[in-house]
Amino acid sequence: MGRLLLVAIYIKQHDTKIQRWWRSYTQPATTSSRVLVYSAPACDICDQAAEMLENAGVPVELVDISENDAACAEVEAGRGALPVIADGNRRMRGYDPQFLSDWYVERPRNRQRLEDLGIYRAGEARIPVLYGTDWCPYCAKARQYFHGNGIRFRDLDIERDAEADRQYKALGHNGVPVIVYDDMVLSGFDAPDMDRRREWIGDGQ
Repeated sequence: MGRLLLVAIYIKQHDTKIQRWWRSYTQPATTSSRVLVYSAPACDICDQAAEMLENAGVPVELVDISENDAACAEVEAGRGALPVIADGNRRMRGYDPQFLSDWYVERPRNRQRLEDLGIYRAGEARIPVLYGTDWCPYCAKARQYFHGNGIRFRDLDIERDAEADRQYKALGHNGVPVIVYDDMVLSGFDAPDMDRRREWIGDGQ
């Protein structure tokens, strides 16, 4: 009886950590490699990033830069921003929860869905798709951004193309533009946000 009571007390005290361990144990990982989160003592935002990734089923390793010279040098090279999130050759400096959720949670779920909707065919290049109109100023800014950065994309006018309108409505987003970028569905257009995504992803081709 005494042992059961001790186990119950331990579970109560460590409930969050146990849940995080169980989710990471039972959920399939969305990445094939371990994601490194370069952190420092008492860095709450670093812990938040690690927890968000673990909850998404991503294998994570926290690296304390105070005990790792190479990690410290990498953080200093990025002007000291913490956390630094490293997945293979990809780097994110700082914590962008929306993008990490888009990349590790929504993106894997969207892949088959986008093929089912006819937006992509299996095996074809997944170039960005822009659903917009000819009068929308943000659509014009998105087109200018893609052209200016040499990014090949499909430009679909939902008012002139019935199939494009069907796909757009099936995606379930309101307003224009709606952009499909590397299996992520984005509402609206913001150049700095797209810059951050391109730094991590590349040009989606």
